[in-house]
Amino acid sequence: MEYVKGKSYFCFSEQKIKQYNYLNEDIKCDILIIGRGIDGAIANFYLSQKFNVVLVNKGRLGMACTSCATALLEYQLDDFASDLLKYMSKEEIIATYKMGLDATKKIKSFINTYGNHCNFALRPTFLYTNSIFTVNKIKEEYNFRISNGFNCQLFDKSNNPFPFDIKCGIFAKDGGCEFNPYLFTKQMIENSKNQDKIFENTNIKHLIKTKNGYTAKTNFREIINCKKVLIATGFNWEVLNCNDLCDRFITYSIVTSPIKELSWLDKALIHDASSPYHYMRTLPDGRIIFSGEDTIFNGSMIKENKCIKKYKKLEKDLLKLLPNIKDKINIDYKFYGCFGTTKNNLGLIGKSKIDDNILLFISCGANGIINAMKGIEIIEDIIQEKYNPLSDIFSPKRKV
Repeated sequence: MEYVKGKSYFCFSEQKIKQYNYLNEDIKCDILIIGRGIDGAIANFYLSQKFNVVLVNKGRLGMACTSCATALLEYQLDDFASDLLKYMSKEEIIATYKMGLDATKKIKSFINTYGNHCNFALRPTFLYTNSIFTVNKIKEEYNFRISNGFNCQLFDKSNNPFPFDIKCGIFAKDGGCEFNPYLFTKQMIENSKNQDKIFENTNIKHLIKTKNGYTAKTNFREIINCKKVLIATGFNWEVLNCNDLCDRFITYSIVTSPIKELSWLDKALIHDASSPYHYMRTLPDGRIIFSGEDTIFNGSMIKENKCIKKYKKLEKDLLKLLPNIKDKINIDYKFYGCFGTTKNNLGLIGKSKIDDNILLFISCGANGIINAMKGIEIIEDIIQEKYNPLSDIFSPKRKV
């Protein structure tokens, strides 16, 4: 299975995550985290502050789907609030939006403590449409946010401040943030409290239930005895042998070469309401990353000619969106990655259907990193046998 393909802009850097040894002895721990991406890094950072934690991954840290994430982080979800009412109550949707804003503050707090080595920046968000059929949906979403205390502004073609045409859009000044997902993962990993208990190139082949928890057997036949297992493997579910956790898609990205004097209002994170939707943001060196054109992923290899068509479609749409600078747009990077989505757009975080001592920590949707930053608090509360008000809407046992 190919979960990532192409040359990712984000990990094309001399600042590589330090390399860790593979496991070569039997060990014990409270919590075994299986996962090599940003979910595993977030879980490992926070849990290692409170518990005896081991992190293992079968390859190099941060080199799978994390390297292809756009890290365009918003409090809003993939769907409008009016559509989410089929799966969540109004109060749950409001709580989810507030969670997104809290997650941004949590990321900022981490950066303030450990330094900005991942190009972190607070950004406004802009959700817009160019279709007359979606204008009412945008206005309805705006009214929902305003009536529930979320600060935002409505733009239309009469007061449009952006360098592209719109019919209608919602601008949220405090709506989100951005960073380099690979370098953020690096910071999370290298500032965790368990540097001697992080192992690369260590593949868990079997999980065996025991009286006190689980025994994990590696590809080199070492044994890890633990009380709980946290699965943070993204959308590679080899160890679970389970492919019905959520719908999986491939999202495609292109990154331009640096563009002089590139700007739009406050470098907002742009997200359209098309189907399939597109999203874009600026990068620190004056590039644009433009993504979308999602296709269903069934676990098999994506054909090269399909990728080429998707990248060409993205380039065509970007040139159409920004005609004033189309002569300056050249594409330097093309890549795709896998992501998952659930009915309520939220991750799979909590006790698994398999066993209460196997916890899932799988972020889903366009704002999966936001899910993970607050979702780890659900995991902490489960381990400490405390109730978390967000646990039901993230539960892997819900209808996803």
